[in-house]
Amino acid sequence: MCHSWNTYIQPTDFFGALQVSAMKVLTSKLLFAAAFFMTAATPADAARPANPAEQLAYIGQPVSLDVQPETIRLAGPRAMRQVLVTGRYSDGSERDLTSFCQMQVERPDVIKLGRGGLLQSHANGETALVIQAGERTTRVPVIVTDFDKMQPVSFRHELVAALNVAGCNAGACHGIPSGRGGFKLSLRGYDPAADYLELTHSASGRRTNRFNGEESLILKKGIGLVAHAGGPRLLSPNTVPQEMVRAWLVDGLRDDSVNLPALTKVEVLPGNRVQMAPARWQQLVVLAHFADGSVRDVTRLTAFSSSDDSIAAVDANGLVELKQTGEAAVLCRYLDIIECARLTYLEPQSGFVWSDPPELNDVDRHVFAKLKMLNILPAELCTDQEFVRRAFLDLCGILPTPDEVLAFLSAAASDKRPRLIDQLLDRPEFADFMAYKWLDVLRSNRLTIQIKGSHAYRQWLRSHIERNTPWNEVVSELLTAGGSTFANPPANYYRGPYDNGKPVVQEAQSLAESTAQLFFGVRLQCAKCHNHPFERWTQNDYYHMAAWFAQLKAKPDPVRPGSPPQPYPWQLRENALVIYSAGSGEVNHPQSGQPMAPKVLGMPAPSIAPGADRRAALAQQVTSPENPHFARATVNRIWFHLLGRGIVDPPDDFRDSNPSANDALLETLARELVENNFDVKHVVRTIANSRTYQLSAHANPANPEDEKYFSHALVRRKRLTAELLLDAICAATGAPEEFTGFPPGTRAVQLPDGQVIFTGGRYASWDRHPFLKAFGQPAREAACECEREGDVNLARALEMKNGEFVLAKLRAPDGRIGRLLAGKVPDADIATELFLATLSRPPLADEVRAALEHVASASDKRAAWEDIHWALLNTNEFLFRH
Repeated sequence: MCHSWNTYIQPTDFFGALQVSAMKVLTSKLLFAAAFFMTAATPADAARPANPAEQLAYIGQPVSLDVQPETIRLAGPRAMRQVLVTGRYSDGSERDLTSFCQMQVERPDVIKLGRGGLLQSHANGETALVIQAGERTTRVPVIVTDFDKMQPVSFRHELVAALNVAGCNAGACHGIPSGRGGFKLSLRGYDPAADYLELTHSASGRRTNRFNGEESLILKKGIGLVAHAGGPRLLSPNTVPQEMVRAWLVDGLRDDSVNLPALTKVEVLPGNRVQMAPARWQQLVVLAHFADGSVRDVTRLTAFSSSDDSIAAVDANGLVELKQTGEAAVLCRYLDIIECARLTYLEPQSGFVWSDPPELNDVDRHVFAKLKMLNILPAELCTDQEFVRRAFLDLCGILPTPDEVLAFLSAAASDKRPRLIDQLLDRPEFADFMAYKWLDVLRSNRLTIQIKGSHAYRQWLRSHIERNTPWNEVVSELLTAGGSTFANPPANYYRGPYDNGKPVVQEAQSLAESTAQLFFGVRLQCAKCHNHPFERWTQNDYYHMAAWFAQLKAKPDPVRPGSPPQPYPWQLRENALVIYSAGSGEVNHPQSGQPMAPKVLGMPAPSIAPGADRRAALAQQVTSPENPHFARATVNRIWFHLLGRGIVDPPDDFRDSNPSANDALLETLARELVENNFDVKHVVRTIANSRTYQLSAHANPANPEDEKYFSHALVRRKRLTAELLLDAICAATGAPEEFTGFPPGTRAVQLPDGQVIFTGGRYASWDRHPFLKAFGQPAREAACECEREGDVNLARALEMKNGEFVLAKLRAPDGRIGRLLAGKVPDADIATELFLATLSRPPLADEVRAALEHVASASDKRAAWEDIHWALLNTNEFLFRH
């Protein structure tokens, strides 16, 4: 389903809402929520065409064949090698022909040729593999040695890998902490020593038979001879896992020698590739490198998965089928190492002509280069009416006033858009809005940091944004903060809730997770219990990060001791904590029990003097220009805030299996941030001044399905957030909301946290504003953008259409309608102002006529104007940023 402008904003939007208002049939307009229900694509395995004629057509007539490796050397009785055959064509293109070409072994007694080009040793000797594709034939030498040399199956390198491929130790099977059916394996084999004991000794050794391996229960269940709830996991087109399990069992359940060489690296061939139709298939080869210098082909012992099965499906043998234009990352996991192959597939469209849009800066250069490669035309530039509303909402979180709209629309200067951007960046509302965005993920909530703490936290951050303090300095100040949480607000980053009446800091593990997610864009949570299943980060990395915070402590502030929170309803007495480094304390690895040294993800361990506050070194490494994560994560979050989707999306989920939509764009923006002294405003200005940011939400015939590469503005992703929507309703109706304890005119985005409603009585209590709560305002308890809910649902539709908040604003005696009527403003001018104040544009002639006809036919003029304004507030044109 296409979610372009046309899906959401229609010229009849106002008329439909007005008709509903007049008829009072509220439920007839609730269908707009249905636009968000999308069908999911069903993943499919890679499969080459079965028809021989289609296979021959795919092969065509290559001018040459490139075979990897050029000479195949197999050492040992279980040695294997996946062949990779690439055809090169007269037009310069290339195709993977591994699964399509004809292969024949000259001496079948020396090697076995398996499905898809897998060679396995059979006897010592020399032979050749003859490969034919089209009219081309090539001969590859094959040498087999040490076939008669005893080579026990490695439990850690082969048996565990076989269980990985079969899925036996996955989270949905025996890899869950409690196991399944009384049988528990470590998740994805992260603890092979425990797995060995479980397989050979648990349950009185009933799962394995040391004296008759063929009678082992794990084999019988795996091949379907005995009933198994998980099915015959070892029956697969990839027979290697079954062969490894059987060989290990028959060999007597051997454990590995203490001298077993460690796995050091995994290599994926042919690496990243851009493939043009008809090159729809690609065989992958996975090579494992070990500490003793040996290299083994482990393709059939590798677990494969795709980041997007609708673009690239991969089978158990590593054959990828590219299904449509786009990019995908194929994850190749061998034991505890994950490597990815990034594959891009292009299908040139007949008649496609690049529109050659102007490139206003490097943002456009990289975005348009990607769109051109993918045969996607960018949309036209948005109108001035669309731009003025978009810029005010995205940069300041407010609607432009009617006068500001008219002033911008009437301006004739060619540089009026850059001028407006500069003006908005200098307004205090920009600092309000950016602070509001960051406080969401910095967990500013009074339940943890108290009311005064949340006020101080916001003011500290806002003042830095207003002064445009280099962002690395802001983050460094945050990470090294100590002392009173009231006197030194960034120290609230470390403050935790009371634990049985005792003041505490956030747990070291929680701080490791939030720091990695906020400033690296890395979600480390999975690595707390096991190596990350979709990323390179290990359990060691997790506890190295946690070690930075192991020595942090908290104690009551003697100057502001207050009292700890009481059972609900809570008293409003405030108390500060003092955050300090105790100079001692370690985080121990849960498996080894060994203390973990502090170390930043992907960077060398620093030297820290005993007793020193570790966070000084942490801040230096996190914000260093040499840190590859910090700048990328920062600019990606800024891009997400402005365009509704990150270059990497979700914006705090950087991993190889979640590739960016545009690597060159991400690197350019990160470099811009670093080279301009971490000037956030500079990055915002660069993005906002790009043609990419200013593209229309109207899809063209070449880009309606694109929601990834920024060929048009994304409407679906940019529904106004709860606070923006409340503020926009107040601005449009001219009826500000009153928040208890805050000065008149305070906007929702200026609140230090969401809990602002107080009730009287002996005790005072608080809750979130009901309108904000209904529209997904987060509790600010997680360092994740995902905590904010943005979906449209029936309850929110009803709140807009018949909720007390909206109706009260429309009926406010001194609101916009009341003032216009009291001033005896002509009806046509009232209609114009309502459109300007609500939709940031003048009304069309038909819209004015419909409004005036409705007012003329009503017995109550004020009620009629309320109907019209209600209709405008319920249009998608108002509810969405476009």
